[in-house]
Amino acid sequence: MTSPVFGFADLHCHVMAHLGFGGHMLAGFPDGNIEQALARCDIHLHGKWGIGNFGKDWPLVQAFIEGGLGHGPCGHGTYADWPTFNTLIHQQMFVEWLQRAHAGGLRLLCSVAVNNELMAEEFHHPDKDETSIEKQMRELRRFTERHADWMGLALSASQARQLITSGKLAVVAGVEVDSLDSLLGDRKALNQQPLSLEQLPRILRWLRDLGFRVMTPLHLANNSFGGAAVYDDKFNLLNHFLRGRFFDVQGAPDVGFRLGQDLETQTKAAVMLYELTRRTHYPKGYALNAPGQGHVNQLGLTPTGQAFLREAMRQGFILDVEHMSERCTNDVLSLAEQSRYPVVASHCAFREQGLEAQETSRKAKRASEYMKTRSQARRILELGGLLAPITNQLELKDFPGSTVDNDCARSSKTWAQSYQYALSLLREVGSGGVAMGTDFNGLNQQPGPRYGPNAAYGLKEDRLREKRRPVQQMLQRNKQPLPYAGTMYRTDAPFVKSRAGSREFDFNTDGLAHVGLLPDFIRDLVHVGMTDAQMDPLFSSAEAFLRMWEACESRSAALVAGELVDAAIPRLTPPTG
Repeated sequence: MTSPVFGFADLHCHVMAHLGFGGHMLAGFPDGNIEQALARCDIHLHGKWGIGNFGKDWPLVQAFIEGGLGHGPCGHGTYADWPTFNTLIHQQMFVEWLQRAHAGGLRLLCSVAVNNELMAEEFHHPDKDETSIEKQMRELRRFTERHADWMGLALSASQARQLITSGKLAVVAGVEVDSLDSLLGDRKALNQQPLSLEQLPRILRWLRDLGFRVMTPLHLANNSFGGAAVYDDKFNLLNHFLRGRFFDVQGAPDVGFRLGQDLETQTKAAVMLYELTRRTHYPKGYALNAPGQGHVNQLGLTPTGQAFLREAMRQGFILDVEHMSERCTNDVLSLAEQSRYPVVASHCAFREQGLEAQETSRKAKRASEYMKTRSQARRILELGGLLAPITNQLELKDFPGSTVDNDCARSSKTWAQSYQYALSLLREVGSGGVAMGTDFNGLNQQPGPRYGPNAAYGLKEDRLREKRRPVQQMLQRNKQPLPYAGTMYRTDAPFVKSRAGSREFDFNTDGLAHVGLLPDFIRDLVHVGMTDAQMDPLFSSAEAFLRMWEACESRSAALVAGELVDAAIPRLTPPTG
């Protein structure tokens, strides 16, 4: 009997995202001399004050992507404005920080190649999904080889287990792009002529030969395989850019997000820019569609998608059901159940915890199609799969009976509500596992601090809830901050503050500013009320992932063997005459 490995897993991050989006959006590199890898972004990429480099190729989107008009000078030296918990386009996975996370118990990391062809084009460096993920995979191999003394790229469950057992970080490569169906083909042609079934195994073999083992079939837009989750108007623009049409939606009573309404400033700017440059108009009819309900995508899993996923199971891929429409998710889970094939939700949230539409002015905090229903989450666990709550949970409803007070929006306390919800399902179902999904470098922000001017950041700019912020900040000040003493949780590594240049990171006031602060995040969870028993599943999540992967490999072999047996059985023909 193989001894279980000990440690936690991050099922979703983007180590090589600096090569995505045309290679001109994310400042900084994950490796190399720190002075060069994390050089000031205003000098080499983002321009003065982060508003881009003026000229004929100046991308207007540069000025607004961080949520305001540019940003301060940041990078090596003082690191005054980078890294921060709320950055979108600055490196957060430098190798020294990743090594600190490993020292704090991180044992398995899914590094996902990502790209966005619209963003790449807006940055005037167009790059197809195919070429982008190939570059990212090639560099991930080099990265793990350069640091083979403490990490390695795992191509099988047994190889990952061997790496972890030998004290190393197991890195598993995944892919998450919008046009997975057009790899090795022409994306624009697919809008006119459907993908042929003969192309499906070729795409999967190409991905597998490159070294990818985790796959997200849908991302931010529809493709030949099915419908994407509707939860951001900017992704509606992307769907129009890629597919030539906007989302077709229908009503859902348990969803509060609606397309075309309550647009925030950044989204309004994106829509105006898109209308101007693409000579189109954002649909006005969404306001009349399903009044009183939220919007979900009409499109589920297509016959092509069903064939593709069956072949992916035959080839042993780990399937990630994130970003799928509600119908598509349910269809995929039914397909997985037929084959008894486990799946993962690598950076999820839960619909029952989303705020009601009338409770918040921020659409991102309302229940949306991106969030898994209770039924979907249970089905994932029943298959032996994993739920990995995304670390950045803006604001959630209280989890009943929580051991952690839900009194600091968008902090470790908020994630604790999501994690404990997942644990409650894990106890009900009795199978599967619960991990975390950080989405570092994925154009996503992170949990904020509980102290200082950025405390309770999840309430900022929410007209209906911002008045609660001073109260939540006061509640934190009345309690002791996280002390830096002793060792990292469940390890022998000393728990001292992370440093970069002349900057010292204090989780109390900095939040989860980079991957190296994951041990601080975990210590803070315990500090605010998580029990050792509650933390056990997290520190068993690397083992849970390995067992899930082993099950995928086993089911893959069984599916292939079953087909061979079927082919060998002689077919009786009815007598004639």
